[in-house]
Amino acid sequence: MSGVRLFVYGSLKRAGPHHDLLKGAIFLGEVETAAGYALESAGPYLELVALPGAGKVSGELFEISASLLPALDDFEGDAYMRGQVSLSAAPESGPLVAGERGLRRGQGQTALAYFKKAR
Repeated sequence: MSGVRLFVYGSLKRAGPHHDLLKGAIFLGEVETAAGYALESAGPYLELVALPGAGKVSGELFEISASLLPALDDFEGDAYMRGQVSLSAAPESGPLVAGERGLRRGQGQTALAYFKKAR
């Protein structure tokens, strides 16, 4: 599998109603973003925004096949754009890095995520 890391924070999480779209995904762990991100409500859904001075957003990290990205782009639609998000671990535990055997402590990392598109 040509894998990419994807950070999810809403309906694509394991308990979310649209998690089935992550066919074959490998769950790497519960993570949070670095500081500077927030979630905004968009009706029944949430939108990730980069916001200087904001806190951290909790979510889940998956390794997915790059071949899933076009279907996820279609699902997210015009209101969202795919981008890079900076991740960290839970407080006081140091940043997480995805390695051959899942997550390990080390330098910070990034993952793909779906952000609110500027309107």
